[in-house]
Amino acid sequence: MPRNDSLLDQINQLIESGNLELPVFNAIALNLQNLGTEDDLDVRKMERLIASDQAVAADVLRMANSPFYGGLSTISTIQNAIVRLGLHQVRRLILLASQRAEYRAGDREPGGILLRLWNHASATALGAQWIAERVQAKAIGDVCFIGGLLHDIGQLVILRAIDEIKYGAETKEMIPSSLVREVLIAAHPQVGYNLLCQWNLPEVYQRIALNHHIDNFDSADLPLTIVRLANEATRKLGVSLEPDNSIMLASTPEAHALKISDITLAEFEIMLEDYLSEAEPALQ
Repeated sequence: MPRNDSLLDQINQLIESGNLELPVFNAIALNLQNLGTEDDLDVRKMERLIASDQAVAADVLRMANSPFYGGLSTISTIQNAIVRLGLHQVRRLILLASQRAEYRAGDREPGGILLRLWNHASATALGAQWIAERVQAKAIGDVCFIGGLLHDIGQLVILRAIDEIKYGAETKEMIPSSLVREVLIAAHPQVGYNLLCQWNLPEVYQRIALNHHIDNFDSADLPLTIVRLANEATRKLGVSLEPDNSIMLASTPEAHALKISDITLAEFEIMLEDYLSEAEPALQ
């Protein structure tokens, strides 16, 4: 049985060797970033971008029709989705849909964990955006959304590495589930931070990846605080590698720092439950 430090050493060596296929931003996501730099987003460009990938188009329509967005009538076209939700919200949905493909593995066990990680990442992203809008921080809604989507990216990298270690050799290496979980929890903030630095993403996302579990966090860092609260909510609902249904959101330091009311927090939990009730079957 491999020791914890030896497995982590193997993971770090594999990452540093350049032989591990690291997660990447989907080509659609990169094009989306380019669209987002323009002063006025073009509806036709957005439609063409979505239509270029059938899986992305299907996911955008599915999410646009979910209870999370509260529509009364069914949306059947991308154009209608843009009209109902707006260009900026559809842009977020495209980013979600395009990144979902990264959460795949050849082995059944990592594959099952990746499915849970995807549910956690997507719910945290949408939850962080929702909180930002409720605490009068709508201007950083996109930052909170992307921060939530990427906060646990280190776990994705670690699982990719473990999948390669187990199946890249001639003899499959047996790695206990308890050891996988221990390494995932302990090492993912630093591994995620390193990857986001390698991607050259803005420092705010690097901060979120590195500091979303530390005890003494900077509550004046609004994106970090919002993502941390969304992360705690998903843990409470059991969508996490560290679930804890005893969490009282109103008692968290994040909720205190944001001055968010009990009523808003209750509404937040209901919103996440609605999203997850739709998301989980579709991802299985």
